[in-house]
Amino acid sequence: MKMLLPVVALVGALIFSSAASAQQSGTADEAKALLARAATAVQADKAGALAKFDAPNGGFRDRDLYVFCFDRRSGIVLAGPPTTKGKDVRTLKDPTGKPFGQEMFTNVKDGGVINVDYMFPKPNSTVPVAKESFIEGLGDVACGVGYYNVAAPAPAGASRTAREHHACAVVMGLQPGDLYDTCVRSLDQSLSQLDQAWQTSAKRNACIQAGLRPGTPSFAGCMETGPLF
Repeated sequence: MKMLLPVVALVGALIFSSAASAQQSGTADEAKALLARAATAVQADKAGALAKFDAPNGGFRDRDLYVFCFDRRSGIVLAGPPTTKGKDVRTLKDPTGKPFGQEMFTNVKDGGVINVDYMFPKPNSTVPVAKESFIEGLGDVACGVGYYNVAAPAPAGASRTAREHHACAVVMGLQPGDLYDTCVRSLDQSLSQLDQAWQTSAKRNACIQAGLRPGTPSFAGCMETGPLF
């Protein structure tokens, strides 16, 4: 029970803070609305719109929502985060290996909006979190806006370490730093203790099912090596 308390306390903190984290993030509907504004701007003045998309006061940024664009012939990112601008969108992959940039480049079309799910850091962060982007073809360029899905679980098959980072970054909404590192360490320690408790309990039950009595030398040996069957 004592080992469960740190986990319960941390889970409670995660749940309590999830609402605040969600309020600080744009929604899917808000991302679509921003994309519609961006599309109108590109159709009216492409060069001017691209400059505004990257300008801090250009009118196309809302919390963690922003516009990104790429050339549909060369794939070069024309607007977006500094980490991607100037790169070929087709080469972009997320930490799970998903080639989300290639998916955008291949599937985008005029007169319609596609959506692509992937992992990507929020602005001013280096921690990848779940994101869904909406992308529309606008002649020789394509533009998109994505929102961060704070309710999404860690990707299937992700390691425990990845899930710990996902919980601290997405659910808690923490940025890299001392508080973020403390969150990861605390969660890892609590889960390690819980894993050990479960393993001990499972081994104890297996030894009892093997017909061994607690308190006997044979039972102690079983707890050390596991039941021999």
